[in-house]
Amino acid sequence: MTRLVSAEKKLRSCLLLLLVFLQPTRSAIVAHEKVSEIVQQAQRLLNTTLADGKLRSFELDGNNGAVMTQLVQPLSLQIAVMQVTAALSREMNLPKWQAMLRALGGDREVLKRFAQMRSHFALLEKRLDAGQDGGIEEQLNQITALSTSSTTWARIWQQLQTLIQEVDNLHDWFDRYQRNSAVVNERTLRDFAETVHSGFTIEKALASIHEAVCPYTMDDEDMQRPDNSSVICDGGVLETLQTALTRANDSFICSLSKSSHQLVYDLYALLTLTDAKGYAMMQFSWMLLRLYGKGSYVTETEKARIDFERRMTEKAEAAQNVLSNLTNWMWKCDTPRSEQVENETYIQFTELLQGYVVNEVDLNQDNTCKESCSAYSNSQEKGCFGNQLCAQSRRCSSGRIYNCGFIEADSNVCVTNKPGRRYDWIQYKSGRVFGQKTECNSSTSKNVKTDSWWRWVFWHCSYCMCLCDQPGPHSDRYVSLQSALAASASNRLVTGVRFVKKDRVLHIQIQEGEALPQGSVNETTLQWQPINPIKVPSGQQETAEDGLGYAALRYEERALDLDDLVAPKGHVITGLRFRKLGGHLNLEAQASPIDFMTGSIDSERAIWLSNDNTPATETNPRTKVSLLSPDVSTRSHTPSVPDSTSDQFIEFQVTSLEKDVSQNTVPFIEATPVAPEPPVWLTGIGIYHKGQPGYGGYVAFRIATLNFSDYMTVSSEEFNYTTEEDTLG
Repeated sequence: MTRLVSAEKKLRSCLLLLLVFLQPTRSAIVAHEKVSEIVQQAQRLLNTTLADGKLRSFELDGNNGAVMTQLVQPLSLQIAVMQVTAALSREMNLPKWQAMLRALGGDREVLKRFAQMRSHFALLEKRLDAGQDGGIEEQLNQITALSTSSTTWARIWQQLQTLIQEVDNLHDWFDRYQRNSAVVNERTLRDFAETVHSGFTIEKALASIHEAVCPYTMDDEDMQRPDNSSVICDGGVLETLQTALTRANDSFICSLSKSSHQLVYDLYALLTLTDAKGYAMMQFSWMLLRLYGKGSYVTETEKARIDFERRMTEKAEAAQNVLSNLTNWMWKCDTPRSEQVENETYIQFTELLQGYVVNEVDLNQDNTCKESCSAYSNSQEKGCFGNQLCAQSRRCSSGRIYNCGFIEADSNVCVTNKPGRRYDWIQYKSGRVFGQKTECNSSTSKNVKTDSWWRWVFWHCSYCMCLCDQPGPHSDRYVSLQSALAASASNRLVTGVRFVKKDRVLHIQIQEGEALPQGSVNETTLQWQPINPIKVPSGQQETAEDGLGYAALRYEERALDLDDLVAPKGHVITGLRFRKLGGHLNLEAQASPIDFMTGSIDSERAIWLSNDNTPATETNPRTKVSLLSPDVSTRSHTPSVPDSTSDQFIEFQVTSLEKDVSQNTVPFIEATPVAPEPPVWLTGIGIYHKGQPGYGGYVAFRIATLNFSDYMTVSSEEFNYTTEEDTLG
């Protein structure tokens, strides 16, 4: 570890020297000698460090010795652009360097230097354009279309889009010239340089964009900040977007492919990317005009640098202030009702508990009717007296029977053989109907008349409505307790999560991907980790007891803890699993340390996160989420909304007797993936309940994306882009 740290320090020194394109020393000859020496040293250190599986974020260009980080975050890109342009500008002040430039083609050589940053601009641009809903600009357009969106946001965003487009149009030409630097002619480059600084200038566009972010800054003479305010920027477009997101309805928020935090951060990234593009074009154009003998532009270059540095600092602080007040949690909407498909969009435990009609005579060993239905709160079916209803429907003979009650003496029961149901509906003699009454004479159902009777004069043999808890081939009630771990030793982390049912067992399935620097993920490595199948006993051996690697739900143990687990700062989620805690299913998450700048995961220092609270805990005990008379989850016409908080629990229960004859187990389990697009580091995982009153709703995963505001402080050292060589006399 000591050797690695030392190597990193030396490598960083080399990278800084190379990043600024080998700052010129007192003579071009010395600079040329340093090139070979530094490149060789950096290459050796780079190879050594890569062999240890660290710092994969650096890329060496052997042609000129330039080493650059894969700058996928806007602040890093801005700093690098400022360093590169400043270094090249100083080089051009050296007479011998100017002679070298002219010998190499001058303007085309400068263009090649700027072209070395092309991939880094493109990388950030690609990330901002990614997503199933069209990238950041399309997502922001959707907010504008919301009825809850303010006219202020719509107006500012429209103005910003116009300014961004004008900068992008010019930068597209700049990019084209960089790709064709060997053949582009001087006339074309001269026209481009003059266009950048004439008419609608890039400088004005960047100033207008920044004014939208920081309408009131420290430089405003007529703006008096409160004495207790430390905010540089106030009331800008990032705050306006925050307000629009706060007002947006749940159905919009859950439709986003990223968290609200990510959305605001991506707007900040878009604006700073545009600023970096504009600044690079301005500096490039002045360098060309200087080469063409149009002036020195020393004052303009320095002013632009100072303005760019100020804008960079102010944008970062404005974004940091807004992001620190925005949630980084992300959850998904229900699948539309007409598109719901069991085991694809949702999962359910089948026949965990189920409404069951049984006569009292079959609930005791003596076949008597001396008690009432309510006396049988925990019993078993002992027989099938008289071959009545019990002989014409699936029995509960090998299970337990709970919570019996008397409704009415006589009824018509629509018995069905549909998967997961015993009855479609029950109609009592009074006309009262349980369930949704439909035609009952078909290949899947039949109408069975039930009549309670008197045994002698004193005892009434009543039909009772009970709950059946019976393991067997019709009952999927098993939950995997196996760990789902990303290959963190190979620098993989969890990037998404979903529930999957395989061989009647509910599993947590994770999506994993390779961590890259500064919160990014290598999209080419994304994959859903295969499920490790679990075989539960079948036939006579099947019970409601826990087994090896799995838990079995039953009447006494059917609770799921609802928690949001958050990794410590500097950690990411690398694994998930369920455990049993006090009879409850309880989520645990593995968190591993990660280096923000390199994206390197320390898998050996991973920790497990959990919430050990129970309903019996003296301080802050868990509370129950109650479902009142719930109907089948997929019957709701209104989208579900989150209605639980961390430190609660929910019990799986039957649906309403009146609405569904208590035939289904709710809540259902959401099976749709929860994964941000584009992928980003995850720092939290939660399980929550969402629903609507009168319906079972769903238990689902939610995720917390990286809080970028923790990594946006700009230190003075990062602006210090001179090296020790520059100070040699």
